[in-house]
Amino acid sequence: MILLAIVLFLILVRSILPPFVIAAVLAYIVSPAIGWMEKRVPLPRVAVVSLFFLFIVVPLVVVAIIFAPSLLRETASLLVRAPDILTSILVQLFGGETVEVFGQVVSAQDITDQILGALLDFLGQPSEALHVATRVLEAVLNGVLSLVLLFYFLVDRERFGRDLLLLLPEHARPGVRETAGKIHAVFGRYLRGLVFLIVLMAVVTWLGLNFLFHLSYALPIAIAAGFLEIIPLLGPVAAGAIAALVGLEQGGVSLAIWIIVYYIVVRQVEDQVVSPNVLGRAVELHPVVAIFAVLAGGLLAGIVGLMLAIPIAAAIKVAMDYWQLRD
Repeated sequence: MILLAIVLFLILVRSILPPFVIAAVLAYIVSPAIGWMEKRVPLPRVAVVSLFFLFIVVPLVVVAIIFAPSLLRETASLLVRAPDILTSILVQLFGGETVEVFGQVVSAQDITDQILGALLDFLGQPSEALHVATRVLEAVLNGVLSLVLLFYFLVDRERFGRDLLLLLPEHARPGVRETAGKIHAVFGRYLRGLVFLIVLMAVVTWLGLNFLFHLSYALPIAIAAGFLEIIPLLGPVAAGAIAALVGLEQGGVSLAIWIIVYYIVVRQVEDQVVSPNVLGRAVELHPVVAIFAVLAGGLLAGIVGLMLAIPIAAAIKVAMDYWQLRD
């Protein structure tokens, strides 16, 4: 009953949860590094976490700040030019400014306006500059809050685990503790592997688009390609389609084809070589289950839900397998 009340409460306050979830995920990812440092540095855990922040987190934040202006500039330029890019692509596909559909003449510009209008409605993108500035400020504050929460999660990790167990009946705690250990191994390995794949695909995509194809907006497209790794099957296809469409507008059909070939080669290397060694086989889910989990996660919790959908589904699978073996 207490757990049900907690779940209902979290659903009611879900709008404020993203910084807490992000901090918890990051704590999960970097906990092995903290444990490694604790074994080699004879200092209290709070001091070890402080050193980790000083030598790892702070430099990463500085690098992000250095690259942020370029990323924002290219992203803003891409968004501004999106109508022209889409119109140019449609003109190339139609072979002219207009096309006849069911006896009616439709212009490429009209189709562009309808597509972008529907996309903006779907995303709920604000149009007022003040609203945009508020969203940016909110994102910055959430980022700072996530770092503060990460510090406390890393320092008091064991305490949080003990407090959660106290919410359960005493007879259920040993089984839950054992199950949690198995889930912890799968969940942590998957999250660390997923972050590695996101960074790897973003870097490889940026190197190819920027230096091999000299594609405009390579940085935001590469970052989008990295994060689209979260979505199984559909994500990589969407990433390749975005780059190919920009390539089609910039260099014509031949450039778009070469970009698609590059994405296929990179994807095959990832699927056959990288993913099995990074993620392992322990979290394999049926594609139907994976797609449903991602869609449900996105519906319930947005970007955070998309990122956590697969590992949560895998954790549920581990728990079900464990309890079935016990029965």
